[in-house]
Amino acid sequence: MKIEKNNNGMIIAMSCTENWYHYLVVDLYSMLECTKNIRKIYLLIETENINDVPYLKNIVEKYNVEFVLINLNKHLNSYLEKHGPNLNTVYSNFCFARLMLPDFVKEDKVLYIDTDAIVRKDISNIWMYDISDYYLAGVKDYGIYADDTLERMNITGKYVNSGFVIFNLKKIREDDIEKQWFDVINNQFLVYPDQDAMNAVCQHKELYIPSMYNSCQSDDIRVTKEIINKDLIKVYHYTGPKDFWLADRFYCEEWYDSEEKFMNEFYN
Repeated sequence: MKIEKNNNGMIIAMSCTENWYHYLVVDLYSMLECTKNIRKIYLLIETENINDVPYLKNIVEKYNVEFVLINLNKHLNSYLEKHGPNLNTVYSNFCFARLMLPDFVKEDKVLYIDTDAIVRKDISNIWMYDISDYYLAGVKDYGIYADDTLERMNITGKYVNSGFVIFNLKKIREDDIEKQWFDVINNQFLVYPDQDAMNAVCQHKELYIPSMYNSCQSDDIRVTKEIINKDLIKVYHYTGPKDFWLADRFYCEEWYDSEEKFMNEFYN
C-alpha cells in the first residue's frame, strides 16, 4: 500500500443531530487527546453557533485545531427530494451528510468519522495512505455479508462501512460522484441509505483499510473474518441505537471510560 510523503495535517468531518451533541463532544475529545496531527474539523450539525453545543467551546480552546460549523438543516432540502423513498426511515437525514462533503469541505481529502465512535489510539497514519486512484477508503463491512445487501444492490466489488471513511474529494468532484450518490438515494429505497448508495456507485474504486480503524464489535463479530487483537484497535464504532450499544456492545466500557475522562476535565 502506497504512503504519501506529504502530510500537512488531517481534515476531519463529523455530523449529528442535536440529541447526539454529548456523544459528539466525547468522540471529539477522545480523538484529540490521542491524535495530534489534526488541522481542521468540519461539523455538519444543527447550528453554526458554537455555544449551542455544550462544552464544544472548551474543546476548541484546549486544542490547536480549526473548527468549521455548518447548519445542515439549511441545506438538506437541496439534496433530498421532498417525497424521496429514503425519507422518514429509522435513519436521520443527517446520515447523508458524509455524501455532501464535496460541497462543504474546501480541501481535496477528508476523513469522516461517525459520532457513535471512540478513538483510543493515534489515527494520523491513516492520513498518509495514498488514495489518489480511489474515490474513498474504508473498512470492509463484514456484517452485510450476513444479509442480501450485495445481491440487492447488485454489488460485485468492495463494500465498506460508512462510519470511518477517507474521501478523495478531488476525484469525487472531477467525476461528479456526488450527483450519482443522490440519484440513487432519491430514486431507490435503500436499507442502509447513505452506505448503500456510497458503495453502489464507488464499489470498484474503493480501497480497504485495516479493521483496527473501524472496529464494529457487535453481534456481527460472528461473521467477521479478520480477527483483531484488542490492543491494536484504534477506533471503536458502536453501531445501532444508543440505548442498545451503550449497554450491550462489545467493549462498551471503552466509551464510558472516555466519557468519564471528558466529564472530569470539563464538567468540574
